[in-house]
Amino acid sequence: MRILYAETTAYAPSSAHFLEALEASVARGEHEFRFLDEADFIKSSRSFAERIADRVAGRPLSGYQQLNRALVENAAAFSPDMILIGKGRWFTPAAIEAAKKVSGATLVNWATDDPFNPADNSRELVKSIPLYDLYVCTKKDIMNDVRRAGCANVAYVRFGYKPEVHFPEAPATDEERERFACDVMFVGGCDAHRIAYFEALVHAMPGVKLRLYGAYWERARALRPYARGFAVARDYRLAIGSAKIAVNLVRRANRDDHVMRTFEIPACGGFMLTERSSTHEELFHEDHEAGFFGSHDQLVARVRSYLPRDEDRARIAAAGHRKITPGRHTYGDRLAEIIEAARTVRGSQKTPAASAAQTREIESNG
Repeated sequence: MRILYAETTAYAPSSAHFLEALEASVARGEHEFRFLDEADFIKSSRSFAERIADRVAGRPLSGYQQLNRALVENAAAFSPDMILIGKGRWFTPAAIEAAKKVSGATLVNWATDDPFNPADNSRELVKSIPLYDLYVCTKKDIMNDVRRAGCANVAYVRFGYKPEVHFPEAPATDEERERFACDVMFVGGCDAHRIAYFEALVHAMPGVKLRLYGAYWERARALRPYARGFAVARDYRLAIGSAKIAVNLVRRANRDDHVMRTFEIPACGGFMLTERSSTHEELFHEDHEAGFFGSHDQLVARVRSYLPRDEDRARIAAAGHRKITPGRHTYGDRLAEIIEAARTVRGSQKTPAASAAQTREIESNG
């Protein structure tokens, strides 16, 4: 299969999600692909004034037209069988429709975020939904909204992990051990609902050694002393592996039932204390492969319970690692799920009478 893949490397190595998997598939002779990197056209770190101007305009003021032109040009030159677009916030309906027309490709969206979240979408994103042959959702709760927005074929495919990035690694020096060692850590943005969890923790356990990695934690006054900036790539592995407890929270504004860390923390060998959700309960056996909590008070209680139990934490972390790493949860596995779903859709388009039954099959297998 020939695949044109468009996503951003602005948050590498977390994204682009399928880049390494596609490179490996080429080496095995399975697929051909061409990568369109959104980061080559649109800066992820724009000034405050630039972001305000972008919001007023409804799009980035720089690189936007060039990105859309590049999508159509690559589709025409490469003639892909499938165009896989990660999120697609800045692609216009006109460019998506033109890319599909010049290539005849099956058009697939990998919806890493909720397209209906007003804080993290664009006008073009929602308008483009009916143009996709398949919308791959990482959240169950957005699937019906995607159908109502006009895309008939919807699949649920979870996030995963990258074996090249997410694996256990110990600090190599005393400085690294001191920098990353802590009781509790969290990686992720300082969303409003997340602040209350950690404020409750430091209030109840003022001596807890907490490290918060990600954007804007320094803006929360009570949590400013615990903010540690960003941890990516090797630092991410060291931060997870050096913490006694790695907390995992979903993003409620995104209607998440799990997040990337759901797979990355166990893959890195960390002990995961995760917010309870239906997907987390499906994936992990509580107190055997991960710890769970469902409220601020429960987070505090679970941290108090687990902190002194070194052997239990090590046993649960090892079981979580065994659960995820051989369990077909890599992005190579997710790519295979998406390709199979796209082939089903392509077959249904050739035989319209089978469309409804095949769409139901896509959903049930997701």
